[in-house]
Amino acid sequence: MGCDRQLESTQANLRLGDSAPDFAAKDLEGNVVILSSLNEGPIILRFFETNCRFCKADTPVITEFYKKHRNKGLKVLYIGSFYENAASLRAFSDELGTVFPVVMDSGAKLANLYGIRAYPQTLFLSPDKKILAAILGGVGEVELNEVLGKYL
Repeated sequence: MGCDRQLESTQANLRLGDSAPDFAAKDLEGNVVILSSLNEGPIILRFFETNCRFCKADTPVITEFYKKHRNKGLKVLYIGSFYENAASLRAFSDELGTVFPVVMDSGAKLANLYGIRAYPQTLFLSPDKKILAAILGGVGEVELNEVLGKYL
């Protein structure tokens, strides 16, 4: 799985190297997460579904990667697909032990903003919020290190 893919065709025609569109969303704890306020390091945006086998399989890998690198500024934000509800997202988060914010994408506003048409899709952003890579499907430690290693 190469990390140099372009994003699927989007309404905004986002491409690798473009600035990530800013947004604000509430996490499951009611805290507002604003992309532009996440400073100091790279960011992983994970668009996912709770019934997705790839999402269940690689969330522990992403969680461990985050725990290892959060003190270096790494941020992770999981974005539940438009049809998910708070209960299903909370159950997923509890079952898999996520330690980063999980937000619900009501009405697919964030998916539309980023042109997400299939799940899971993981976007990697540089510390200055440029889109480094977009991976459709599962993500492993190799991809995480390949894309973000130079920032951590």
